[in-house]
Amino acid sequence: MEALPDNWADIQADTVYLSISGLLVSFASEQIKLALKYDRKGKHLKAIDKGQVSPRGNVGLVPSQESGYDLKSKVLGKGGDRRFHAKFIDGILHFPGLVTEH
Repeated sequence: MEALPDNWADIQADTVYLSISGLLVSFASEQIKLALKYDRKGKHLKAIDKGQVSPRGNVGLVPSQESGYDLKSKVLGKGGDRRFHAKFIDGILHFPGLVTEH
């Protein structure tokens, strides 16, 4: 199992990666396109790699309020106005390409 790269340009669509938190994650090509556009510094990627955290004041994965989604990435500071949403499919956290602004 390949470790999650620290750069969106190195991520292949629909490949399963292992995060440092032990979570299996994958990304649709649409998610990668959006991430290359909105997350040039890879803050969301670091949040996804970190795994689930307490929602207040932390960078990482927190519960998603979107219907049909389980978790969303949360970053603070610049770029923190967007969230990347994901759902568990067969034990893998998949990011299909839903980005919201809060």
